[in-house]
Order: sequence, then C-alpha cells, then structure tokens
Amino acid sequence: MAILGGSGVVPSTSSPIFSELTSLTRRAFIPRVTVQIYYSTPTLMLLMGQAQRSAGGLNQITGPVQGTSMVQGQWTNYSGSFNKPAVIPGVQNFAFNTAYYVVPVPLVLGETLIQSTEAIVPILDVRMNDVYATTAQQMASALFTNNTANNLMPSSFVDGFDNGTNVATYGGINRTSSGNQFWQGQYYNAGAANILNRQTMAQYLIQMTDVAGGESPDFVIMSPSDYAALNSTFIATNSGNTPVESIFVNPGDKYSMDTPIRSSFPNIWISGVPFYMDHWCPKGTMYFINSKYTAMYLSEDAPFVFSGFYSAIPLMQIAEVGLMIVGYQVITSKPVANAVITNFTGGAF
Repeated sequence: MAILGGSGVVPSTSSPIFSELTSLTRRAFIPRVTVQIYYSTPTLMLLMGQAQRSAGGLNQITGPVQGTSMVQGQWTNYSGSFNKPAVIPGVQNFAFNTAYYVVPVPLVLGETLIQSTEAIVPILDVRMNDVYATTAQQMASALFTNNTANNLMPSSFVDGFDNGTNVATYGGINRTSSGNQFWQGQYYNAGAANILNRQTMAQYLIQMTDVAGGESPDFVIMSPSDYAALNSTFIATNSGNTPVESIFVNPGDKYSMDTPIRSSFPNIWISGVPFYMDHWCPKGTMYFINSKYTAMYLSEDAPFVFSGFYSAIPLMQIAEVGLMIVGYQVITSKPVANAVITNFTGGAF
C-alpha cells in the first residue's frame, strides 16, 4: 500500500520533503490484524460446549432405539388370569460415521526469512487464527444445510428433524418404511404464511410438546431477519395486540429526566423457551431443539488437533506444512422431540 501524503502534517507526495521523509521514517503500525470477515456461531458454540465423545469402530456413533412396545398389558379379573406373554421385537440401531474436516497450513521459506526479525504481526499467527475461524464458519453453516448428497459431510438439523419429506433415511433407518414412523421428526410447512408473532409461536410450542410426548424444546434458532420481526411483536402494536413493553414495567419505580429509556429485548422467551438468532439459519426456517437428544459427537482422536509442521523438501520445496483435523458428527437420537417450521414469511429484512 502506498504511503498517504498531502493530509495532516504530512507533505504532498510531489514534495521532495515527502521523499526524504519516506526514506528516513518508519510507518507506525497497530500490531494486530483486524478481521473483517466471518460471523458469530452461537449454535455451534452451544453444541461444542455439550459435545459427547466418539471413538473408533466401523460406525463410530451407534445407538439402540425403541420404536414399538415390547410387552402387552391387559385388565384382569377376580382370578388374576392373563394371556401368555409374547416376545415382541422393538429395538433397532441407528448408525453414523464421523465426518472429518481438515485445514492445511503452509509455511514457506521466503516469508520465514523475511519475517524472522522485522515482523509487525507474524503471518503464521494470522494463519493459525484463520484455521479456527474458517473451521468454525464451515461447521456452523453445515448445521443448516442438507448434506445428504455429500457423504463426506456430517448430518445436520435438516435431515435430523425431517419427517421423510426431504430425507427418507436417517442414521440407516428409513422413516417411510412400515413401523418406522417413530423415527420421523416434526416437520411443519407454514405455507408461506406470516407466523412471526408470540401467540402463534406459543401454539406451535404446545403442539410440539404434545407430539413429543410432553417434552418441550430447549431453545429455538431463527435467522436474524425472522428474529427481528418476532421481536417487533413485543415492542410495538401489531394487529391490535398490546405490546409487551407497555405492560411489563417495574412497579414502584420512579422515573425522572435521568432515567434511561431501553427498548426492545435482547432475549425472547415464549412459554418458557428461549428464542435466539443465528446468522447461518436460513430466512423462513426455524429449528426447535431438544438438547437432551440432539448433540455433537467429537472424535476423541481428532478433537481439533494440529499435526505440527513437517518438511516439504521431499516435494522439492523448502517449506513446511501443518494440518488441523477435526472429526465430529451432529445427530439426534429422538427426532420427534425436535421440530422445524419452514416456508414462512414476514422477515424484517
């Protein structure tokens, strides 16, 4: 980048004084790199904070699930008689393989020599920071896409919460086969309607809880656009509804000229369930997650490990290459306890 001249106390670039100063004066640098790209990933951070371990084996994550009753009861009479019990198979396995994501890191001769004593910010430090950022972005985006066409990628909320409409087979169990309806998630198509208000969300939550056998979702993920629209129903009058801000004040508080005004809500709770936004969640779709059954499984052999640097001389280059590797999978062991609503409108932007 050229040195700026002709502003402040710095003479014009056409001045001989400017040329003299550039020969004798260093530029003053901020000794850190300000990253201009990437997005926060709250959903990924939550899953990582509660991650389970996965190890080796042909299918690294395998679990038994019960999809039908294995015994039968009956009413009895004075004599206490009952029918002969039958052996009813009711358990089968789901199975997933761990997906692996790798990031190679180069370190070539020229940059090593040039930065050996005169580095403002070591380029290797910037690259290593970028390893984390790039991996987080990739893992976060993969949570909200249908990855079934690429068997190298992990599972996602899309196939985990589906009912067979888009993904028939999940974890090796075909949801559309007779007797496997228990393996279907709760999939709701809003039919292009605007459902972004607290009354409709409360109704959906009650319905989902009932379908799941009484288990409520732990949290709900929305796009920022949809979250903003839902938030507006709490802070402004919509369709004749009384805004929450106008009724929930602090009793007994005194207000004066020094009292600050705070509007809107950084966190939304409906029927005891928190709603929050994630950049990677697509607009027009929201996910209702029960963390008791939905989790990340992180490989105990590759939990964001770095290989160290190895020489590239055998490849006829004076350089070194390192590799970060992470093995993981995101699964739900009870799809019906989770839900997705899709194809709704009304986002704020």
